[in-house]
Amino acid sequence: MDICTALFSPESVHDPFPLFARLRSEAPLHRLERYGWWVVSRYEDVAVVLKRHDLFSSQTGLELMRPPHLDDQTWQELAILRGRSMINTDPPVHSRLRRLVSAAFTPRAMTDLEARIQQIARALVDDIVARDGFDVVDDLAVPLPVTVIAEMLGIDPARGADFKRWSDDLVELGRLTRDQQMTPEETRRLVQSRRELVAYLEAAIADRREHPRGDLLSALTRVEGEDSGLTALEVLGMAVLLLIAGNETTTNLIATGTHLLLDHPGALAQLRAEPALIPNFIEEVLRYAGPVMMLFRRTTADVPVSGGTIPRGELVLALVGAANRDPAQFPEPDRFDIHRDTRGHLAFGYGIHFCVGAPLSRLEGRIAFTELLGRTPPFARIDARPAWGENPSLRGLRALPVRIVR
Repeated sequence: MDICTALFSPESVHDPFPLFARLRSEAPLHRLERYGWWVVSRYEDVAVVLKRHDLFSSQTGLELMRPPHLDDQTWQELAILRGRSMINTDPPVHSRLRRLVSAAFTPRAMTDLEARIQQIARALVDDIVARDGFDVVDDLAVPLPVTVIAEMLGIDPARGADFKRWSDDLVELGRLTRDQQMTPEETRRLVQSRRELVAYLEAAIADRREHPRGDLLSALTRVEGEDSGLTALEVLGMAVLLLIAGNETTTNLIATGTHLLLDHPGALAQLRAEPALIPNFIEEVLRYAGPVMMLFRRTTADVPVSGGTIPRGELVLALVGAANRDPAQFPEPDRFDIHRDTRGHLAFGYGIHFCVGAPLSRLEGRIAFTELLGRTPPFARIDARPAWGENPSLRGLRALPVRIVR
C-alpha cells in the first residue's frame, strides 16, 4: 500500500503510529502525489510549520477544493457559510478574532467555571455508579464538554445530542476535500446537518441581538459591527468553531485516556491511589494519543525542510501525532508513562494558533478523571477491539462500553 493510501486508510486511523514512525525515519518530507500535498512528520519540522505563520499560512484554500459530485448551489452555500475563523486566518485578522474570545478562557474564567463543571461531572458519575455497566463515551466523555460549551455559549444544553451530531458531521465534512469515496447521499446528509446547525445558531444570534444575556454568544454579538469587532458571518463562524472545539477534543481526551488506563492497569491503580497525578497523566494522554493527528498549512515562500524544499503556495500536512512520538524529542516515545516530562508536546498546537480552549479542556479532563476514578468501582472493557472513528485528522473512539467489576 502506498503512503498516501495508507495515511487515510481505516487501519492507519485505528493505529497511525507505525506509519508515522516509518515516515519520520524514511521520508520526513514526503509529497503525496495524488493530492499534491507535502507531509512533514518530525517534531522539529512540525513545530516550525506551526510556529512560523509568516511562512506557513493558515489560509490554506482547502475550502476551494470542490468535490466533483457537489452541485453548484450546495457548493456556493457551503462557501458562504464557512466564513472566517481563528483557525483559517493569519494576523491581523486572526489576532482580532482571538482577542475577542480569549477572555472567556483566562485562568480567572476557568476558576469561575470549575464549580459548575464539577457539578455536571458529579451528576454524570452519580448515574454511572448506580449501574452495572456504562459507556465512557456516551455517559461521560460526550455530555460533559457538550453541556459546558452549550452553557458557555448560552444555548440549550437539552439539545446536547443535536450539538454532538452537528459537531461530528461538521468534522466529517472536512473529508470532502480528499475522500472520493464519499457518496452523494452521505454528502447530502452532512450538508443538511450543517444547514440545521446554522439555522439554529442564526436564530440564537438574532435573539441575542434583541435580548442580550451574560453568555458568550451575547458577548460576540455585542461587538458585531463595531470597529475591530466581528462581521455577522464571523459571529456565526466563531460560534460554530467554539461548539466543535469545545467538545470534540475533550470528548476524545476523556475517552482515549480511559482506554489507555484500561490498557495500562498499573497506571490506573496509581491514579486511583494518587489523584494528584491526574494532570500529568492528561498531558501524557495528549502527547501519546492526542485527538489532533494532523493540521494543514500553505507555504507563503519556498521553504527548506528536512533536506528538501517545499515550493511557495503548496499545501503542507503537519503530522502532529507523529511529532509527539518523535524519539528525538521524547525518549522512548511509544511507552505510555504518566510520570513523563511532557513539556513541548504539540497536541494543542504551537505559536499564535495554540488552542485558546486548552485551559478548559484540561480543566474538564482533570475533573472528569477525578470523579470517574475516585468514585467508581473497578471496571473492565467489554469489547476487546477499540471502536475508533474513521476520521484521520481528529482521532477518537465512537464507543467504549465497560462493565463494573463487583
